[in-house]
Amino acid sequence: MLNIVLIFLMSVIFLFSPVCGLLRSCVIMLPYSRMHERESVLARNRITFRIPGGMHTSKTDWYPFVITFNDDVGLSSYLGEKVEFTVLYNFGHFQLREGTSSYYNPKSLYYSSFYGGYIVKPGDSSRKFGFLNDGTINTGELAKVPEFDQKCLVLSSLGCPSDQRVFEETITKVQNDVQYIGYDGWTRVDSEIETNSPVHVYRGFKQGYLQYGKPIGRFEYKEDFPKIQLKGRVYARYFEEIYSTIVLYVMAPSWDVINEVDKEILSDTELKW
Repeated sequence: MLNIVLIFLMSVIFLFSPVCGLLRSCVIMLPYSRMHERESVLARNRITFRIPGGMHTSKTDWYPFVITFNDDVGLSSYLGEKVEFTVLYNFGHFQLREGTSSYYNPKSLYYSSFYGGYIVKPGDSSRKFGFLNDGTINTGELAKVPEFDQKCLVLSSLGCPSDQRVFEETITKVQNDVQYIGYDGWTRVDSEIETNSPVHVYRGFKQGYLQYGKPIGRFEYKEDFPKIQLKGRVYARYFEEIYSTIVLYVMAPSWDVINEVDKEILSDTELKW
């Protein structure tokens, strides 16, 4: 009996130690992601949209797999119109010693970084979300999607007060008629982004900790969720065959990381129906 108790206690200590941070996150997020996949716009419309995860590259950089999250109601409310919406996303790898994602760490290349994809299918099948009638991109409308994602999904899950949340994009370059992942006609947009850092002091459980782990302090910052500057890139295209706008995106502190993700991960995305 004593041996069983000791084994149990050692197992508990091991599982809740920082070393097991990644394991805990994966055990929770893998079934959660699978559940959302079954309810997603993709599943309902028989669309394959697969973006490689962190195991796709040869170095330690990103979380092992891309997570799926479905929020038709949330984005519809934010936009003021009925849409179907699914987001695919990934974030910085877990640091073994700290047991938390490098997403929190200002010294990491992957600080406050995400990559992934969006699919937006309006209730009105004649509506080309994010694009004007002449086919040119409507950057103001399209920016509402990452704005909703960052402010209402990411920052809210970490406890950032709603009146403190910021997401402002300044477009620096637009390139039309880009060939990408086997399709012509993408629009590529690069931008400078002002948003909130995830850095904050731990004051109790928040839902976001299930995937990113606990925050590890404010570092050099004197306040929680300070404003920071990031870089961003999106590839966007409206597909008439599925009445949907598809977006591939990456947000990171440097263009080096942006270009690396573009070349090594996003460009290997599989999209078909």
